[in-house]
Amino acid sequence: MKISLKTYSIIYFAFLLACVFLMLSGCGGFGGSETKTDFYTLEYDPPKLAGLNTLPFIIKVDRFKSPLYNSDKISYRKNDFQTDEYLYHRWETDPARLVSYFLFRDIKNSGLFKGVFTYEAGFPATHSVSGTVDEFFEDDRGKTWEAVLSLDIVLMAENEPDLSKKILFQKKYSTRKECAKKNPKALAEAMSKAMQELSGQIINDIYKSLPKKIE
Repeated sequence: MKISLKTYSIIYFAFLLACVFLMLSGCGGFGGSETKTDFYTLEYDPPKLAGLNTLPFIIKVDRFKSPLYNSDKISYRKNDFQTDEYLYHRWETDPARLVSYFLFRDIKNSGLFKGVFTYEAGFPATHSVSGTVDEFFEDDRGKTWEAVLSLDIVLMAENEPDLSKKILFQKKYSTRKECAKKNPKALAEAMSKAMQELSGQIINDIYKSLPKKIE
């Protein structure tokens, strides 16, 4: 069947209009809308350790690592041996950065040490705190959802030449906190409580592991 030039032009024009419509729809045109991504962070009051004197040491908080949680995606588990991630709910940054920042903030706020800096400051320190985020996820396998947080913390003496004395302690900290509701915001609230609890334990252990004066 022979197609006339006029018919061909009409078909071609209709094809171009369809392409333009699809492009504009993909960009949010003609009433289209993009799915909004919500970002979450931790919010809690720094733990308070009363009745302790300030020690004459300078603490450096190194950047933490997290091989299993190395992106800002919020992870959750509904089944054993399986992990999933929310598409439109994310942490403000990856869990390792969140944990190291809030631990730095809490150690500094405690007032228990002469100085507290992050690794980015570049200042010399007498001791350093480093760690790994082993667990940082939402556990949906029970009747109630839980925030699961596990950290591996190392405290080291920076200027100690004897390797056997350089590591003052290495310890694992773990906790679970129930989510008030079954949504990412409730997870952020529960994870904040978990971080507050572990942060207080870590600071207390750092304090107890250091001598009460410069030897």
